[in-house]
Amino acid sequence: MTAVRVLALVRDLFFRARLEAAAKAVSAEVGYASSLDRARDQITETAPALVIVDLGDGAFDPEAIAKQTRELAAVQLVGFASHVELRKLGAARQAGFDLVLSREEFTARLPELLGGSFRK
Repeated sequence: MTAVRVLALVRDLFFRARLEAAAKAVSAEVGYASSLDRARDQITETAPALVIVDLGDGAFDPEAIAKQTRELAAVQLVGFASHVELRKLGAARQAGFDLVLSREEFTARLPELLGGSFRK
């Protein structure tokens, strides 16, 4: 299987560990950014196919991320947050994210997402 380049805007170490385990299982390549500035640099340097955003992290504004990532590259945007964070989930949908999931859905679909078989 070919490596899939993924950029994860995830600062939570628990989710980073989950991403790493799933990435290893499907031979995907994952990079991380802890700020929007660093994300822009990573997108320019690595041209990821997929950008994953922890919408529950206050540092990541869905509208700014969608606007700036789409200006740099044609990437698939996937956001996730707790199912009770309805504002964040709704904001990501309105901003044009390709897929918005609860944390539970995101965790369950990680192998599919990282394996390159992204579907809405």
